[in-house]
Amino acid sequence: MRLYTTAIATARRAGLGPDDVVVAGVSGGPDSCALMRVLAIARTDTRFGFKVQPAHLLHDFRGQETYDDADFVRRMWPDCIFDEVDVAAYQSNSGISSFEQAARDLRYDFLARVARQVGARLIAVGHTADDLAETVLLHVARGSGLHGLRGMSELDTWPYPVTPGNGDGPEEELRVWRPLIDLSRHHTISYCRNYGIDFRDDSTNYMRDFTRNRVRLDIMPALKEQLNPRISDALGRISRTAAAQVDYMEQQADLLWPHIVPQPAADDGSLHLDRVGLAEAHPALRQIILRRAWIAVTGHEHRLTERHLAAMSRAISDPGSGKTIELPRDHKLDVGSWRATMSGPARADDCPYPDPVREFRLTLPWGPIAVAVTRRDGWEVTAESIRVGPETSLDTGNPLTAYLSSAALSEGATVRTWRPGDRIQPLGMSGTRKLQDIFTDDRIPRHWRERIPLVVTPRGIAWIMGSRISDWAAVRPGAEEVPATFIRFDPQPATAESS
Repeated sequence: MRLYTTAIATARRAGLGPDDVVVAGVSGGPDSCALMRVLAIARTDTRFGFKVQPAHLLHDFRGQETYDDADFVRRMWPDCIFDEVDVAAYQSNSGISSFEQAARDLRYDFLARVARQVGARLIAVGHTADDLAETVLLHVARGSGLHGLRGMSELDTWPYPVTPGNGDGPEEELRVWRPLIDLSRHHTISYCRNYGIDFRDDSTNYMRDFTRNRVRLDIMPALKEQLNPRISDALGRISRTAAAQVDYMEQQADLLWPHIVPQPAADDGSLHLDRVGLAEAHPALRQIILRRAWIAVTGHEHRLTERHLAAMSRAISDPGSGKTIELPRDHKLDVGSWRATMSGPARADDCPYPDPVREFRLTLPWGPIAVAVTRRDGWEVTAESIRVGPETSLDTGNPLTAYLSSAALSEGATVRTWRPGDRIQPLGMSGTRKLQDIFTDDRIPRHWRERIPLVVTPRGIAWIMGSRISDWAAVRPGAEEVPATFIRFDPQPATAESS
């Protein structure tokens, strides 16, 4: 009965209706199995009737157990959407010190992409009251302010930037929904066992290499035994009290913000604040505004600590000028007499490619025409019909050129740049890989990626310029010559289209 009342009450508070879709992050553990049961109960109620889309992300660091979990999830929920990520590679390339944080980044990015794909505004996760208590305790240990003490609530704003879509996604209203936040982990395990619901036990939950596991396995049991048997409830109360206080201060910040930040961020991403007006605000409210400024510039609240906020607040309140507060990831706050400016890293445009191309059709040679040229958006693209023999070296030595199979281009080709979710079947592979992962592996800077041309056919991406050729688009010379198309990109001043 507890699970039934929880399901109905939380769905009502979430404002769900028959036209809604909810993405559910599932791992196969007892929490996610109980979550899917709660959602199933709620969606069958005629007042709600929403649709549920399960989603499962494979992390590649547990070997066969990773794939066993995925097989279990597939059996439980055949309509589940899957993806696989390399957490260690992402952690290394992103400069993130915590493996847990890197895995969380990738998990939330995956869930946001699924939400856009299915048109969902809510993403349901299986966090319980125990997860909330552990989060609050971790934040206390790290010296967090009220924002950290509030932990997480049943409905929260999305904690990460959402990759822009094509205007058809839920970017502006995407939220995290935690239907189990009032239930303990004991409740979810007992429910699954009592009703014969099978679940998986993730071995990483017992690895003390991870900070949260040490809190769960060592610190929380010790606090229950030696300090307060109901420590989880106590930490939950702290969270709710902090959330109420933060909510009030955020409302006050809403009133103050237009006076402190009269203009949106500039084209270069910098944000100007009225230093004098902010200095006159209460210190607690001042930090709320500075946190908002950080989010406005970076798109998220991660890596900003209470130490950073305190340093910025002191600089703002000091009437002197010329101070610079260094912030994470090469961001900074420059404080003058009248104005403070928060900005990101100054970066020269070192990208070797022209501005991103608009999608255009590639002119290919045909009939008696052996060479075709297309000029668009800063590129001159030459496509030449040739024949390749067994002695021909297909290694051009130039990342702007490639030999492609003429048959692969027989239905035509277009040139465009990367879109989130793009995949390619790299040469020599039977499966596909996400371009985002390839860019990460190749250490291609993020601000280059949206400028790299892709040659795309109705079958898919045939060539990532300078990186990969698709297996099905590769030239395979045999004993005799075979037809091929040699394609060369030359950066040019932007000109009108011609071919």
